[in-house]
Amino acid sequence: MKKIAIVTWKMALGGTEKSLISMLEAIPKENYHVTLFIMDPGGELDSEIPKHIKVEYLHRYETTASNQIKSYLQHGKLLKALKVSYFAYQSSRSRTKFDWEKNHSRVLPKTKESFDMAIAYHVPTSFSVLYAMNNISAAFKVAWIHNDVEYEKDISLYRDYYLKYDRIFCVSKQSKDKFVNVFPELKNQTSVFYNILDVIKMYELAEKEVDFNDPSFNGIKLLTVGRLDGAKGYDLIPPILQRLVSEGLDVKWYCVGEGDYRGKVEELIKTYHLQDKLILLGMKLNPFPYYKQCDIYVQPSRNEGFCNTLSEAKVFYKPIVTTDFVGAKEQISHGKTGLMVKYNEDELFHAIKELCLNQKLCQTLTENLKVDFSLNKTDISKLLSIIA
Repeated sequence: MKKIAIVTWKMALGGTEKSLISMLEAIPKENYHVTLFIMDPGGELDSEIPKHIKVEYLHRYETTASNQIKSYLQHGKLLKALKVSYFAYQSSRSRTKFDWEKNHSRVLPKTKESFDMAIAYHVPTSFSVLYAMNNISAAFKVAWIHNDVEYEKDISLYRDYYLKYDRIFCVSKQSKDKFVNVFPELKNQTSVFYNILDVIKMYELAEKEVDFNDPSFNGIKLLTVGRLDGAKGYDLIPPILQRLVSEGLDVKWYCVGEGDYRGKVEELIKTYHLQDKLILLGMKLNPFPYYKQCDIYVQPSRNEGFCNTLSEAKVFYKPIVTTDFVGAKEQISHGKTGLMVKYNEDELFHAIKELCLNQKLCQTLTENLKVDFSLNKTDISKLLSIIA
């Protein structure tokens, strides 16, 4: 059996992690043995990892610096004990995230097992990029770019590591173009690998009935799904919703997701007096019934790599309003399969208002999605053929 190692940070409830779950499920377990290296335990999607996948948590008792040093000294390995001591000290004094990651990867032990392929699967400036290169022995190494590198201010610090990778996968054409713009010398090694979606499973999960915590409401249900943080544009939702309500539209906006931005959104809800109009539903392991039962899906993101939630909304043929972040143009044809606008309060407001008032347009967008339905999916064979 071929052996694959995949490194990620934490199995949190996010698009990157959900894509990873889909990829793990798509790799034939009869022919490939997969080990998933996770930096930190406790992610919401830990329980969703397929049972046949071997999981190794990098932060466990025996990998702490003190226990490694103790073990090496007990076995007479003085040089290794000194090496761990040195990099642990350097890690504690690191002034930047990159320096900490570099030193910390040297504190953690290298894997005893060798692999046919090792994959760094996370954001472009992450520990996985260093760990997969420094700590895993593999014949072929792949880095997976999930974010727009334009927003990664320290990306140049990782140049020497990316130059060592055999292949770079980006989740959209635009994200690939921007990555190559930063690292032109990696153009030939870089290609697009769209996120894998299990559509049949999504339809099955969507059959659960939900009431949006609001069973008596019969107006227009707007929906946004995604982590509560600044990149997702949640700060624009309250002022836009207040304008929609002030114009007499019978709408409520529901947000599925959790994150550090919740406090900020709750403050804005109070500021705009939207306590009964903007509903934060919190984290949902199964968001698909909400997609199925909403009326309009809105993606107000500042930036994205590709955006799984937009793909998920397409699966359910929902009228969509989205900002024109990286990857959106590969998923939405403006005026045909959705409305695409600039990241701007006025443009988002007018686009949403248009769909709220124009049922014929909503029906047209839905029908066009059914006819021209495309998920920009990449078959898993593109990955597995590397080590065939």
